[in-house]
Amino acid sequence: MPVVTMPPPSAPDPALPAARFTPPDLVDLRTAWTRERELAGAPRSRHDAGGLGRECPGRHGWLLDDGLDVLLEPALGGSATPGYYPFAALDERTAAGLLERLDEDRLATERQNLGPTLGTVLRAVVRHPDRVRAQGYVVGPLRCDERISVTGVLLRADRALQVDRRHGPACECADVVRALADLGVDDMHAPPDEVTPWWGGCPPDGSLGDQAGESWFRVWWD
Repeated sequence: MPVVTMPPPSAPDPALPAARFTPPDLVDLRTAWTRERELAGAPRSRHDAGGLGRECPGRHGWLLDDGLDVLLEPALGGSATPGYYPFAALDERTAAGLLERLDEDRLATERQNLGPTLGTVLRAVVRHPDRVRAQGYVVGPLRCDERISVTGVLLRADRALQVDRRHGPACECADVVRALADLGVDDMHAPPDEVTPWWGGCPPDGSLGDQAGESWFRVWWD
């Protein structure tokens, strides 16, 4: 596994309440994932090795076993549902931690359909923390396909670009994709499904897109 140098610490984002997962009672992430693993492995569940289904014995809970709840909890938003935990702007601190803890095979193979691999995006975030953030989701221990997946990338362009949703003749969305490739996100199997301006609103302090003269874009794969 490659050695990743942790970036210098940046100003912390405002703290989110720890107990914000798994309604109706809000709990911290470790408690939520522990409940999910227990539910998945309950007797006679379709996931139980000795139960009815025998579909995925031993596959639930690797996120907990690897201690990724501690690393990921600050990055996950408050719109989670049981088994599904989205993140909107994963930064270099979390990306570097994931690169240190995830095995190379997972980094090289996990991708959202035809999008870039997880490892490629995380490395770009670490190498260019002022220009790249990751969007995606975590599938928790409740489901058989427990994983961390990236669906999109937030990119700060180095110049003003014209991008509109209709992608007419003057649209420069291709320049956004080329800029992303220049920063290392270049192993996607197909062009993105969406390229749109990004107006900020995350991280919680709203720092992305609020600086005068900065142009942020969201590049997304279905």
